[in-house]
Amino acid sequence: MNRFRKTTMIGVLAVGAVLAVAGTSAAQGFGKQSETSAQSETPWCSGSDLVITAHKMHSPSEATTAHHIRLAAAEGVSCKIGGTLSNVRFLDAEGRDMNVQLAGGQTGHYVELPVDGTHEAAVYVASQIHGPRVNPASIQFNLPGKGSLGDSVTVAWPSGLGALVRVGDLMAPAS
Repeated sequence: MNRFRKTTMIGVLAVGAVLAVAGTSAAQGFGKQSETSAQSETPWCSGSDLVITAHKMHSPSEATTAHHIRLAAAEGVSCKIGGTLSNVRFLDAEGRDMNVQLAGGQTGHYVELPVDGTHEAAVYVASQIHGPRVNPASIQFNLPGKGSLGDSVTVAWPSGLGALVRVGDLMAPAS
């Protein structure tokens, strides 16, 4: 092969390599854009998208009770949720507000969480063991909405708690 052909062949191969890398980068960029686009298209969770249950759990402190509210996706649903529960009320067996005092617990740390067949969200609830006690039949609250107040839901409450309650932010459940 003469020198001219060899130089031309090397040039063609180099240009081909640059185009292949550029094409791969463009494809990867398109994949990331599609992933971001799909994520932004995921709808915000409404009450009908979720299966919401409350559970008593082991408290890390002997002075408190601990509960968690589990927000799982209804069958076939994929949505996202973030923020805090609002208008939280504990109700007696007749559905009357028990006027349980809420004492914070929310950090203001905002995250949006996917809720689907493999991801859930949780809210942790704590209260003091000592002092006045209440035995609510259910908890009622508004889900966070996307820029507005979300759906109102009522969930059965599993056990008694202290009269002063802390309700945390939505978060990924502890493993």
